[in-house]
Amino acid sequence: LAYVRNNIAKTLKNIPLNRSIRTFAGNRPTTTSPDFIIEEVEGAPHFIDAASIESPGIASSPAIADYIIEILSRSMKLERNENADMSRKKPPIIAEMTPEERQAQIAADPAFAKIICRCNQISEGEIVACIRKPCGARSVKGIRKRLGPGMGRCQGGFCEPKVVQILARELGISPLEVLYDGTGSNILQSENRI
Repeated sequence: LAYVRNNIAKTLKNIPLNRSIRTFAGNRPTTTSPDFIIEEVEGAPHFIDAASIESPGIASSPAIADYIIEILSRSMKLERNENADMSRKKPPIIAEMTPEERQAQIAADPAFAKIICRCNQISEGEIVACIRKPCGARSVKGIRKRLGPGMGRCQGGFCEPKVVQILARELGISPLEVLYDGTGSNILQSENRI
C-alpha cells in the first residue's frame, strides 16, 4: 500500500485514501504467448480455453464471445432463439426511489420499510425479493453481490447477522445451514445461547 500511496499522486490528485474501506490484491496468470489464447481444447469437444486475457480484456469481451460462438458453430448447430426474452424487470430499489414511490412500495409491502443495511440503505423487502426471484441468491455472498449489503463502511458488521436470519427464514433452513458462499462455508458452527 505504501507503493500505491506514493505513486498514485503521479496520476490522480487528492485521492481520499483515508476513506478506503477494503483493499484487494490478486494474481493474474499469464503465459509466454503475446496474444490471447482462445481455442477448443483438444480431446474435450465444446470446451473452450479463454486464457491469457490481459488488457484490454474487458473491452475485448464482446469480440471474444463472438469468436467463441464461431468456434462452437464449427462443430455443433447453433440456432438463435428469436423468442428468448433477455430482459428483466428492474427490482425495486428503495434508495433510488422518490419519497412518493417509496411510500407506495412500503404500502404494497411493509418489508421495504425495514432497513437492514444502513450503509447502503437496503431494505428487507429488497433482500427477500433477491432470494425469491428466479435463480435467486442462496448465500450471504450471493445477496452481497446482487444488492450490496455488507459492502458499505461497516463491511457487514451491522447487517450480516440480519441477512443470515432472512436467508434462513426464506429458505426454510436453520441459521446454522446458511452459507457465506459455496458448500462448506457455513457462517455459524453451533448455537452458543439458548
